[in-house]
Amino acid sequence: MKSTHVFLLCLASSSCIRRASGFVIQWKTKECADSSLLHANEDTTSSGLTQWVIENLETEQMITSSSATQAGEGDTLPREGLVIGTVRVLAAEAEPPQQQENGLIRSIYLLMGRNGWGTGVHPTTRLCLEWLCEQIQGGEIVLDYGCGSGILSIAALHMGAARCVGVDIEAEALITAERNVALNEYDSSRFEGLHTREILPYEIVPGRGVDVCIANILIGQLVRPSMVAALVSNIRNNGILCLSGIRPHEVASLKAAYGESIEWIDDHYAELSAEETEGSLASYGFDCGRWSRLVGRKRAADDKSEIERMSELAVS
Repeated sequence: MKSTHVFLLCLASSSCIRRASGFVIQWKTKECADSSLLHANEDTTSSGLTQWVIENLETEQMITSSSATQAGEGDTLPREGLVIGTVRVLAAEAEPPQQQENGLIRSIYLLMGRNGWGTGVHPTTRLCLEWLCEQIQGGEIVLDYGCGSGILSIAALHMGAARCVGVDIEAEALITAERNVALNEYDSSRFEGLHTREILPYEIVPGRGVDVCIANILIGQLVRPSMVAALVSNIRNNGILCLSGIRPHEVASLKAAYGESIEWIDDHYAELSAEETEGSLASYGFDCGRWSRLVGRKRAADDKSEIERMSELAVS
């Protein structure tokens, strides 16, 4: 059984105390945020990740740090945060919004983290966040493939998802995601981080599959047969797949790769450019172009025939 990831932080004032799963997490005042304990002193012994992942960390530099205006892999966020859908994305040391938002807007606080990509300043992250905020109804199990900072998992949990599984190829990203999840008051009963090498067909939720899979990954990885198998096989029949990280001219290739298993929902298709994405040009300093979001529903399939087809794809 995986152990709960707990941050134990110094007591500075009552205004910087947040409670999550029975543990005190202090972080909102500058005194608390400046503490190296915010990053658990790079101690990963309390992590819920498997030992194999921990052993493959690059430990020459700190994995996470905090700022009032920077998060992810150094993205710049406004001090008041970015409002996307029904979430407000802020850097870890940013002050809470002065005006009460009556629970309609939920705040997401993010650390800076090595390989912890994803803050909302990139069009693909924004496309995924907007979709999650509209589509999560409550009680879903969500697979966040290519989780990076964990921002999409946190948003899904804020919207009422029962549990999220974050998957990434970078061990540092998994640590960053795990810490961001804890920072936003969720523990290991709500979030599990897995390395891509730990993912097997039908094994994330055996006998059932996840309700929603969201994958914000570049086209070169998304169209690989083994990736198709990893995603499709772990979604329940009639579950939803949301894909981004793709350019508009790549959509046809993606539809072809998944078309045998996925019925596309045209109403959920969207495109977004850097110019239309708040904070993108200011943060990156260049125009990262136009991107797409593609959403579909998994077709119900005969178990035996699907297993045979997924097995072939998995080894392709």
